[in-house]
Amino acid sequence: MKPLVTLLTLLFLASNAWASAQHGIEIHDPWVREAPPTARVLAAYLQLHNHDDKTRTLVSVESPAFKRVELHRSEEKEGMATMTRVAKIIIAAHGKVAFEPGSLHIMLIDPVTPLKAGDKVKLTLRFDDGSSLNISADVRRSGASDKAHHHDHDHSMDMQKESHGDMKKHEHDH
Repeated sequence: MKPLVTLLTLLFLASNAWASAQHGIEIHDPWVREAPPTARVLAAYLQLHNHDDKTRTLVSVESPAFKRVELHRSEEKEGMATMTRVAKIIIAAHGKVAFEPGSLHIMLIDPVTPLKAGDKVKLTLRFDDGSSLNISADVRRSGASDKAHHHDHDHSMDMQKESHGDMKKHEHDH
């Protein structure tokens, strides 16, 4: 029985991680927050793990399911929630970056068709070296543990900032 439990555990973990052996990037738990059918903006979340000895830089994300996709950061400044578009996300060698509600996220703008829980969204992550990684994200209902994440549809899209990963410093896993 124990080998069966171990095998099932490994299969579950493998189904929730996307890896690129060529570049050492591993993607964990990609998902898109379900929104009302008329919503023009959705958000995608995931964790990036860089198992390589060199820094990697995510410069864009694309999806055929949306007219436009941008990298964003939400943060609170002087009691006000703000959202800023970022030009790139730097993933340190052997480092991690979390895209999560209330922090870094992938802004999905103008869906081609409405999405509901259970649907899959294809995303292509593009890196500064010209490489890319194709993944599929599950559309899920928001959980009670999610941080508040609100979009002002008129927020500025022209602000470009450099990001050095998640707002929190991450310990390197060796």
